[in-house]
Amino acid sequence: MSRNAKWVVLAVIAAVVVVVVFFIARDIFLGRHAPFDCGDGPRRTIDIRDFTTQYSAYSLELEASVADKARISTKVNPIQLQQLSEAIQNARDFRQYVVAGYNSCAVTKAQYAQYGARFQALDNLAREINQLTASPSSSQGEMAKLGALISQYGQLARKQGTQ
Repeated sequence: MSRNAKWVVLAVIAAVVVVVVFFIARDIFLGRHAPFDCGDGPRRTIDIRDFTTQYSAYSLELEASVADKARISTKVNPIQLQQLSEAIQNARDFRQYVVAGYNSCAVTKAQYAQYGARFQALDNLAREINQLTASPSSSQGEMAKLGALISQYGQLARKQGTQ
């Protein structure tokens, strides 16, 4: 390869790096988190990935852990497993609605705070369910509590989905 060809290749690589850095910097500093006002005060755009990380760390593994527990013990009702699966999907869909609504001014700051508290409650229930399903041996009382927590999780997720 000639000396001129090497310089051309290096220039092309440098140009690509500059363009990539420009788009990343623009997204971080100007686009994604640019402040805007919806009449209830200034706000910044929320990224769904940040919201998911904050409010549903345990919900992501919840369905799998309960399904594993159902294989180990027949105490978990198959109807409850179906309800849990539907509840998780409802919560996922509603989470997307909340973020999109907040970013488009359809959800007020006060509503967003209420929804955040509800998502935190779902997360806490998921944490309790995961703790119960992680136990290798469960007593009759723990299985009853697991069933109650699954029902409570489903009710709260359905309630959020109808709001």
